[in-house]
Amino acid sequence: MPLDEAVNAVNDKPDKTHTIEANCDLLWSQAQQFAYLRLSDKTGDNQYKFIGLYAARARRIAATYARFYLETEKGGDADKIGRYYWMALGAFASKTVACILDSPQVQSAYAVGTASLGITDMKAVANGLGQGNLWLFSDIAPTHWFYSNYPEHFFSGMACLSKRDANQLEERVKATMEELPWASTSLSRIKHFKPSPAMREGFEKVLDIENAKTKKLRSEYQLEHLLAVADHEQREVLQPLIYDDPVFSKWLVRERKYWRWVAPTYQLVFTHQCSDSDPQLKSVAPGDMKVEEEESRMDWIESAAKKFHKLMSDQEAHMLNELKIMATWVDSPDARFVY
Repeated sequence: MPLDEAVNAVNDKPDKTHTIEANCDLLWSQAQQFAYLRLSDKTGDNQYKFIGLYAARARRIAATYARFYLETEKGGDADKIGRYYWMALGAFASKTVACILDSPQVQSAYAVGTASLGITDMKAVANGLGQGNLWLFSDIAPTHWFYSNYPEHFFSGMACLSKRDANQLEERVKATMEELPWASTSLSRIKHFKPSPAMREGFEKVLDIENAKTKKLRSEYQLEHLLAVADHEQREVLQPLIYDDPVFSKWLVRERKYWRWVAPTYQLVFTHQCSDSDPQLKSVAPGDMKVEEEESRMDWIESAAKKFHKLMSDQEAHMLNELKIMATWVDSPDARFVY
């Protein structure tokens, strides 16, 4: 797929001038382009191919989240490590998505296709996870990239956070984005990236984290930031995107009733690996959780977030090491044959 550098002026003559209006739409186009390129392989001069393997996307997304937390992405500031607190949790969450997509249960669903007796299309779980992970990344990674690179125009200056709108991106960036998987339904469901109050609150807490005078206050702000961004990603993105989808939610109900014994376990494991025997390093969802129901799921999400917060304090060296390992997955390879 060609990707013209929509954010750069190109002069083919020495005396030619090209005027670019440096407005919010242009800056958001840069941010959106970052997300696309992270999930693409360069195939030639100004040519990129969006990778197809869901699990590879999930690993690259986990790596990107880890890199934002570690302040190693463009615009990062090592002196401010810890301000993007949700990104650390997000890295473990996207790693979990990769683990589920790589699980024998999901792989066999693609090999077998529709389950016998017409009970359900088991591919729905992989497609739903792939869709949710991709479009959550497309929403949240550009927001962090923008804040890192143009903080003066995030809340103040041109006040670009409030002006974010996928419909207003530079034409070539917008066209490329609209060719992404599930774009025709996903963009409208997530309101074309228009920021929610929870997202705004989350980034206001980033400012608080940056300016906190004590370690205790900083920790309090980090937890508040974590819960605000988690509220945004669960309620404003994943709920309308996949959990309200009748095919995906029906699969989850049937899984709970008929297939629980073979279904992947809902858990967050706070290592780069898919499993760990240490109960202190994981948060397992309660057995009665109805994952498609927002409030039922949020009870566990908040519990997992608080456990993560405790680990980031009590086992900081371990958590940082795991994030550094996941950060190396940034070029996780695509597969020649995808599912």
